[in-house]
Amino acid sequence: MNSDYWWDEESPAESATAAERRDHWRDYLQRRQGSVGLAFSAREAGSDFGWKTLAQAAGDLQIVRFSSGSVHYRRTARDAQSDGDDGYRVLVPVRGEFKLGQGDQAELVGPGKVAFIRWDLPLVMRQDEPLESLIMTVPRRLVNGDLADNAPLALDARRPLLPMLVNQINQLHANHRMWNAHDFRVAYRSTLSLLDGLLDRTEALPEQRHAFVAARARETMEGLADDLRLTPDAVAQMCGVSRRTLYTALTKTDGVTPAALLRDIRLERACERLSYPGAIEIGRIAEAAGYSSVRRFSSAFQRRFELTPQQMRERLLG
Repeated sequence: MNSDYWWDEESPAESATAAERRDHWRDYLQRRQGSVGLAFSAREAGSDFGWKTLAQAAGDLQIVRFSSGSVHYRRTARDAQSDGDDGYRVLVPVRGEFKLGQGDQAELVGPGKVAFIRWDLPLVMRQDEPLESLIMTVPRRLVNGDLADNAPLALDARRPLLPMLVNQINQLHANHRMWNAHDFRVAYRSTLSLLDGLLDRTEALPEQRHAFVAARARETMEGLADDLRLTPDAVAQMCGVSRRTLYTALTKTDGVTPAALLRDIRLERACERLSYPGAIEIGRIAEAAGYSSVRRFSSAFQRRFELTPQQMRERLLG
C-alpha cells in the first residue's frame, strides 16, 4: 500500500459461481488482512455465498466494513509467521455475531461488544450466520504492546471509553469519501489513543492520570497548532477525555487552561516566524496564529512577551 489515502468497494461479479465467490473472498482476505484458512458448511458450500466490502486506508492504517454469508476462519501459527504481521485487529460487529477463540480465551461477540485480536497468534472465528462488521487494523508501534498483548478478547463494555471508541471507528468509516491522508491519519491516531486507554485496565491515581492527559494534550496542540480548526474541544476528543477533564488536567498539572495553552503555543510559533530573515507580512503571521486582525494579534503578543511584534523582530534580528 502507498501512503496516500484511498477507499474502494469490492464484491463478486453477479455471474460468479458459488465456488468462485468463495475463492474471491479467500483472495480478498489474503490481500487485505493476511493468510486465513476458510471452511464452509455443506449448506453454504452449495449456496450462492455472497460478500461485499468497503475498505479505506492510508499506508498500514486500514478499516474495512464487510458483510458475508456464514464461514469459519482459522489462522494458524504458520499463517502468522509467514505474514510477519505482529499487529492487532479490532472487530466491531454491526449485525450478526461470531464465536472467537485465541489462546485460552473464547468469546461470543455481537453488536454491543468489541473484539480485540492479536494477529501474530493462531485464532479461530466461527460465523454460523450472515455477519456485517467493521475491522480496524492496529499497528503494534501505535499502541502499548505490553498492554495489548495481555488484553482480553472482548474489551470491557462497562467502561465509557468503549462507546467512544466505537463511535470514532464508525465516524472514520462514515466519512470515507471526505478524508485526505493527513486528516485520516490524525483521526485514526486519535481513535488509537482511546484504544490505548481501554487496554490499560489499571486505575491510575488522579494526579498520574492528569499528568498523562496534560502531556498528551500538549503534544497534540504542538503537533497540530497550525491547523486553525483545532479547538480545546477537538483536543479533548483526540485525548479521549471530556472537555472538563482536559481543563482539570491542564490547570492542575501546568496551571493553564486549554484555550490559554493553545493560544500560547500559537503565539510562540508567531514569534519564531518573526525571526525569519527577509520581508514578512505581520498580517499573515497574525492569521496563522488564529487572529482576525493585526491589532488583536499585537495586543495578545505584547501581553505574552512584553514586546510588540515589531520590537521582538528587531531584537531577534539585531
